[in-house]
Amino acid sequence: MLYTGVTATRAARPRPWARRLRVTVAVASAPVVLAEALSWVASRQLRGDGRAHPAGRGAQAVVVLGFPSTRAGTLHPLQRWRTEIGVRSLAPDADSLLIFTGGGPPGAVTEAEAMAGYAREALGVPAEKIRLETSARNTWENITFALPFVESADTVAIASDPLHAARGRRYLHRLRPELAVRVVATDDYRFLGHWWLKLPIAGYEIARVVVRAAQRHAPARAPRPGS
Repeated sequence: MLYTGVTATRAARPRPWARRLRVTVAVASAPVVLAEALSWVASRQLRGDGRAHPAGRGAQAVVVLGFPSTRAGTLHPLQRWRTEIGVRSLAPDADSLLIFTGGGPPGAVTEAEAMAGYAREALGVPAEKIRLETSARNTWENITFALPFVESADTVAIASDPLHAARGRRYLHRLRPELAVRVVATDDYRFLGHWWLKLPIAGYEIARVVVRAAQRHAPARAPRPGS
């Protein structure tokens, strides 16, 4: 009985290696949990009233935000992900369109062309449902230059990774509030989907917020003498 009691007492105590393992797992998984939480929240933030214009009713314009290809000129994983989000978010109506936006260096295949090619050749999207905008150099221009393609759409969706898409929707609201009321959500969030890409994206978006906040609160510099 004494031996059994000692064994039970020892077994009940958490072993040091087990505690260290739990702490290590918790610390290592914290960034993934944060990125997942931010992505989930961002995917549900709409500036317009998407419920008033449900997807699947009338023509829909899905704007797929660009990203540069790899240095070797091949499709970047983020381009694949954004294209896949755009394709699976497209409403089945006959007049619905995918608008790929994004420029590139002179003489190179543009971001829009690279993603559109993937949509056609790998995902089976008919060429007649695709439109290209090949001049944009950043997210603001992605939205600005895509506006002519979405003017007549009944609903508008911004397709990208969740945090980037939320920024695109904010830009649309600032540029054209009357169009932003037609915005509907895309199918951009899936639990642990592309988590290895969500991590750097979350870090980048958090850094943008911090830098912008610091710039807004920075004291104005006094003019230099003689300037």
